[in-house]
Amino acid sequence: MIINKFFKKVYHLIYPPRVRFKHGQRFYSNSLIDTLFPELVEIGDDFISAPGSIILAHDASTLWHTGKYRVQKTKIGNRVFLGANSIILPGVVVGDDVIIGSGSVVTKDIASNSVVAGNPARVVSTISEYIDKCEQRKILYTPDEKFIDLITRGEIITEERQNELRDTIYTQLK
Repeated sequence: MIINKFFKKVYHLIYPPRVRFKHGQRFYSNSLIDTLFPELVEIGDDFISAPGSIILAHDASTLWHTGKYRVQKTKIGNRVFLGANSIILPGVVVGDDVIIGSGSVVTKDIASNSVVAGNPARVVSTISEYIDKCEQRKILYTPDEKFIDLITRGEIITEERQNELRDTIYTQLK
């Protein structure tokens, strides 16, 4: 028993338990979070990301030239959406109320209340301007309350729930 405790302590000194990144409430992520330095990634409340997105806190771009990794803390604010196949590079600070368009490469800090897109990502509008455009085009739809509850609790969206969401949206399209 005492020997087991000793070996457990020694093992954890040699192989520390994996540190996780910090995130707020209502966190729904399809992102790959930096695997080498996840503890340097901080994400606020009400975060949603689409598949294929990546959030980095390090890269090895300088490794062969200097023998060193580039490592920086990456911080994402509250109420942020990260589009499919987007990348947030190390050291970037994303403000609150930000939408990052699909395929964007975020190389610099993003101010709050911004919509950004492109490679490199650039501000294309404010949040309110973007919402106004969507409302004018009549492309905003209200999901079922159950769907919002699942996201709020961070639960996995099953195929059955996806079909329910589709039905709710299709009903509004008619």
